[in-house]
Formats: sequence, C-alpha cells, structure tokens
Amino acid sequence: MTGSSPVTGSDDRRAGPSVVAESLRITGHHRRPVFGSAFLACAAALLVGGGIVAGAFAASWGLFLEAGRAAERSIDYEDSYVAYSDQWDGLVKVAFCVYPLLLLVAMVLIAWLLTAQAVIVVHARERTAAGTDSRGAPGTLTLRALWRRSRPHLGAAFRVQSLTLLCALFPGLAGLLVLAVIDMGMVPGVVWPTYHDPATLRFILVGRMLPVVIWALGLVLLSRFALATAIRVTDSSSATAAMRRSWTLTRTARLHTAAIHLLSTAAVAVTFTVLRWLGTFVAHWAGLLMLATTGNNVWVTGVLVVITPIAVALVLLPLVLAPTGVVLACLRERLDGRAGRALVSPGAPIG
Repeated sequence: MTGSSPVTGSDDRRAGPSVVAESLRITGHHRRPVFGSAFLACAAALLVGGGIVAGAFAASWGLFLEAGRAAERSIDYEDSYVAYSDQWDGLVKVAFCVYPLLLLVAMVLIAWLLTAQAVIVVHARERTAAGTDSRGAPGTLTLRALWRRSRPHLGAAFRVQSLTLLCALFPGLAGLLVLAVIDMGMVPGVVWPTYHDPATLRFILVGRMLPVVIWALGLVLLSRFALATAIRVTDSSSATAAMRRSWTLTRTARLHTAAIHLLSTAAVAVTFTVLRWLGTFVAHWAGLLMLATTGNNVWVTGVLVVITPIAVALVLLPLVLAPTGVVLACLRERLDGRAGRALVSPGAPIG
C-alpha cells in the first residue's frame, strides 16, 4: 500500500472554500471582538490620521491663501497663471512630512488588526477544543481581554509590517524607475506616446507591461509574508522567523494561497471603491463648509474635496480588513496543519 501526501492540488481546491467558510463562521460567532477591534482602528485612524491631515492644512494655510491672492491678481490684470506655481515647493515639503506619518499610522493599525484577528482565531480554537465542557472552555473574548492578549505581539507585528513593506518597496520603486527612465527618453526606441503619436508596441511592452509585471512581483511578496503576524501570535517567534515560516508555508500551496489572497484583495478593493464613492457626499458638504470659512478660497477647497473621499474610505477600511485578518489566520492554521501532517505522513511508499 502506498501513502499519499496530504498537500496536493486537489486538496488545495477542496480546502479553499473551507478556509473562507471557516473564517466567516468565526467572524459571525465572534463578531463583537472582530468588529470591535475594527472600530478601534477606525477611531484611531480618524483621530490620529485626521489630526495629521489637519496639521498639514494648518502648515500650508498661508500657501493656499497666497495661491488664491495670486490667482485673483492675475485675473484682475487679465494675465495667465498656473495654479500653485509659487507655492508648489512648499506644498511638496509639507507632503513629504505628512505621507510618512500617515504610512506609519497605517502600519501600526494593520499590525493591530492582524494581531487581534489571529488572537480571536486562537481563542475560537480553544473554545472548540474545550467542547461542551463549560468548566474548561475559555470565557467570552472582550475587547479588554483581546487587548491584553494582543499587546505582547504588537511590537513584533509592527516589525513584520516594516520588513514586509521594505521587501515590497524594491519592486514598487523598480516599476516607477522604468517609467521615469522612459519619460527621460533613455530607452532606445521607446517613446512616451502623445496626442499625435500613439503608443507603439515597444512602449506597450516596456512602458506598460513591464512595470505591471514588476509590481505584480511586489504583490507576490506581500502574499508570501501575509501569514507572518498570525504565526507570531501562535508560535511567539521573532519577526524574521515568522516571515521565514510564512514563506515556507505558502510555498507548499501556492495556488491555494494565491486564490485566497486574490479573493481578499478583491473584497478590499471593492469595499474601498464603494467607500470612496460614499465619501464624495461627505466631500461635498466639507467643500461647502471650507468655502464658507475661507472666503470662497477654491484652492484649499479643491484640495480638501479631492482628498476627502479617499480619507473616508481609508478611515472605514478596517471594517473589511478585520475579516480579512481572520481569513489569513485561518489560512495559517490550515497550512500549518498540512505541514505537520506531511511530516508525520510524508507520502513515501510503505512496505
């Protein structure tokens, strides 16, 4: 009789829906800690992120007012003008200070969400293992208990996010470098298309497809390291060890992992699009309020109207990131269980 490996392509196809179904079951049974942690992240994003953006507007206030006065003078003298022509350098300096702070806030919140959902999945497994024995079953996971169990892992989870971002940053910058080199005309035979000169086949291959392929490599790296936080929670390993373990586990079921990540990414992207559309209604009233408080300064109002829908979507995005964290934690458990069974039953012929 010959044994068979538990990690097979058909097994991956059967297990894919079960991971999603299991995550939905855990999310439904433990919706209070799942969405409670998400609401905490939303509140932190609103207060901290909103404070950073408000500080940026305060720092740029004089630049926006000067842009409005310069435009009004040009209109009075019937001269042509370029928006923010004299204020652009100052606005860029403010942006370079704000974007890293917002990225830091996002990394902290993602570390919290992934850690909290991994703790919730572990708690759900503990309750399942206890069965009907009410004396041995753990109690309800409150937000206070969730914070207490998550707090020891947050530092390592943040390091995981930092290292993952650093790994994905190289393909991201490489794709932008390709576009910059083409824009400067440094690639022979590849010219940026204009209104009169349509895109050539060389430009489509080098200027369109090549950056997409490079950026796709960054997405692959993100997916291969996505289980590291859940591994840290269960194994209490270091950030680098958890990332190595995540890389090893996802290698055993590439198609299964890719399908789960594509489904999760699609859910996040669709939710972000819907929330950004809803944010346009907030932007309308925010723009009217800004016009009333700035004496019809369209320059600062225009910037506010542009960023408000994105800000609304980002603030509310933890509501879908939390269930996604449950999916990743369940996927870690499934792949880890398969790896353990593969060690016990490696699939070699048994005499």
